[in-house]
Amino acid sequence: MNRLNLNLNRIVVLLFLSFAMISCSNDNEDNDPVSRGDYALSLAIQGTEGNFSYYTVPFEQIMEGTLTAQGQGIEQPGYYDFVGFDNTIYSLGGLDDVNVVAISQNPDGTLNQVGDVSFSNSLSDMVKAGDNTLVSVTMSSSSDIITFRKFNSNSITVTEEKVVQVSEFTNLVGPSYSGMVVRGDELFLSYYISDPNTYDTNYTDQAEVAVFSYPELEFQKVITDTRVGPIGGFNVKSGLVKDNDGNVYAISHSNPANGFSQSTQPAGVLRINAGETEFDQNYYFDIVAASGGFNTAHLKFLGANKAFAEMNTATRDTQERWSDGPLQSAVIDFETQTVDFIQGVPEHKGNGRRLAALQEGDNIYLCIPEDNGIYVYEMDTRTLTATKGAKVQASFVAGFFKF
Repeated sequence: MNRLNLNLNRIVVLLFLSFAMISCSNDNEDNDPVSRGDYALSLAIQGTEGNFSYYTVPFEQIMEGTLTAQGQGIEQPGYYDFVGFDNTIYSLGGLDDVNVVAISQNPDGTLNQVGDVSFSNSLSDMVKAGDNTLVSVTMSSSSDIITFRKFNSNSITVTEEKVVQVSEFTNLVGPSYSGMVVRGDELFLSYYISDPNTYDTNYTDQAEVAVFSYPELEFQKVITDTRVGPIGGFNVKSGLVKDNDGNVYAISHSNPANGFSQSTQPAGVLRINAGETEFDQNYYFDIVAASGGFNTAHLKFLGANKAFAEMNTATRDTQERWSDGPLQSAVIDFETQTVDFIQGVPEHKGNGRRLAALQEGDNIYLCIPEDNGIYVYEMDTRTLTATKGAKVQASFVAGFFKF
């Protein structure tokens, strides 16, 4: 009888352990700690010693709750800039980690690092040039060369490298990158002159864009225009934008808030017409007058001759240098030359770097810093209204994408 009771007890214990294991397995499936989703944010987190780590993390939704890294996603210590083409995110490393990492989405909604290639100097930018081809440029005010590289976007391998002497297109020291677009058989590169030691901008009397052949990447000429000052600004990277018809727009602001030590020409937008390689002398968009006295800082092309813009609401003579603010969000129309501000977005500062904004249909998603944290804002570019979304736990948001 004792043996029977002992065996029964063993059976009960085994059954209990089996049910417990099944229960734990189900709980883990229901409370999966791994982040998944079609949205991805690159979150910059500053450590106790001042160093940054970047976490590119997927999310299912971005308008509710709190978005946090929680140790998930792709971690990259150092300094990184993020761009996205098709269904791949590319992180461009700087400072001590000078590499390019490609991040894609797995079938289960998690993220996967699919490539990693290193260089001796950081890439200033990378743009899409055609099917399976990306073009990068490395450009520094302290270097007498610029380097173009073509990448196979599938394998993240360099297929061609082209070195150009700075002396080919300017005799001044300190050309700094501000924008690049590829259009047909041409590559347009905008720049401004920045002292490599003080970062002062002592040459602001004209806009300058270097024109290269594509795909050969041979220097052709520099086009200039004295109606405005230099194109773009420090680390903004949106000095040039291309519309669906092949027109290239050059945005000049000379904002102290974006690195300029002086401004000697009006701000405005110029145009290089489709099929041409000179500035259109009949086109000048006085964006300061159109906006009621404000100036552009960041742009993201939307389509249909329109762009999302972050407008600096302070005049150039009152801006704090390097502040990247104060900013208000707006929609600008290159054809009608109008500026319409989006209602419901608080005045804010930028991050002093590339605009981390996502376009999804008629909506723009941008993370706005407020007094009590950073929040996602959904901005309807048709109704010019905004809705406040999820809170973001990060020092700042360096990239915003959707697969």
